[in-house]
Amino acid sequence: MFPVILIALIILGVEFIIGIIANGLMIVVNCREWIRSRKLTCCDMILTSLGTSRFFLQCVLLINNIFFALSPGMKGLCDIWRTFYAIWVYLNILSLWFATWLSVFYCVKIANFSQCLFLWLKQRISGLLPKLLMGSLLVSLVTCLPAVNTIQRKYIGNSTNMLSGNTTGECRRNSDLIVLSMLGYSFPFFIFIVPAILLITSLWRHKKRMEKNTSSSRDTIAKAHIRAIKGLISFIFFHISYFALLVLFLSKMFVNSSVYFRWFCVVVMSAYPSGHSIILIMGNPKLKRVAVRALSYAKGRLRDEVS
Repeated sequence: MFPVILIALIILGVEFIIGIIANGLMIVVNCREWIRSRKLTCCDMILTSLGTSRFFLQCVLLINNIFFALSPGMKGLCDIWRTFYAIWVYLNILSLWFATWLSVFYCVKIANFSQCLFLWLKQRISGLLPKLLMGSLLVSLVTCLPAVNTIQRKYIGNSTNMLSGNTTGECRRNSDLIVLSMLGYSFPFFIFIVPAILLITSLWRHKKRMEKNTSSSRDTIAKAHIRAIKGLISFIFFHISYFALLVLFLSKMFVNSSVYFRWFCVVVMSAYPSGHSIILIMGNPKLKRVAVRALSYAKGRLRDEVS
C-alpha cells in the first residue's frame, strides 16, 4: 500500500506545481494588465477570479491530500480536518461558479441565436459579470455552510468511559450533511452544461456553413472553429469528470471502496484545476504568448546552468 501512496503523492505534487504555475500566470499577467491600464476585459476578469480561486484550491488540495495520506494517525484532529474541509468545499464551489460564468460568457459572446433572452444577455453581459462574480462569493459561502459540520468526532466506548474521559474518538463524515453539500456543487454544474451545449451547437453549425465555401479565408475560419470546438469539448470533459468524481468522493461508496480506487479518484480530481487552466492558457493568445516566453527563458537558464 505504501508504494501506491508514494506514487500518488508524487503525481499530486507534479499536479500541484503545474497548477500553481498555470493559475499564478493567469493572476500575474491579468493583474499586471489591470495595473497598467486600470481596467480589465470581462474575459480577463473571469480568468483572474478563476485563477485566484484555483490557486488557493491547489494549496488546500495539497494539505487535504497530506491529511488523507496520514489519516490513520490523525483521526483525533477533527477540528483541523473540519476547517480545511470547509475551506476546500468553499473554494471548490467558488471555482465551479467562476468556470460556469466563463462558459456563459463564451456562449453569449460567440454563439449566434435570435432568441430575445439571448440577445438581451448579449447586450448586458459586460455589466452583469462583475455582479455575478461578486454574487458567487456569497452564494458559495452559503452553500458551503453544511460542510462546517460534515466532519464530526464519533466517540467509541461505553457511558462509564465517557464520564471518566477515557473515551477514544475518530473523525467521520455525516452523510446527511454531505447531501446538502452536493446540492451546492450541482447548481453551477447544471448551469454550466446549458451554455456549453448551446455554444458547441452554434460553433458546429457555423463550421458546417464555412465548409461549404471553398475559399482559403473561409477554410481558415472553419479550422479556427474546429479548434474552438475541440478546446470546448476538453473543457466540458474536465468539468463533467471532475463533478462526477466529486459526487463519488462525497458518497458512502468512496469511503467503502479500496484504497487504490480512492487514491485514483483523488489524483484525477486534483488534475482538474491544473489541466483546465493549461487549456485556458493555450486558448488565450495573450496568456499563451507569456507562457511561451517564460518557457523559453526557463529553457535558456537551464541550458546555461548545464553548460
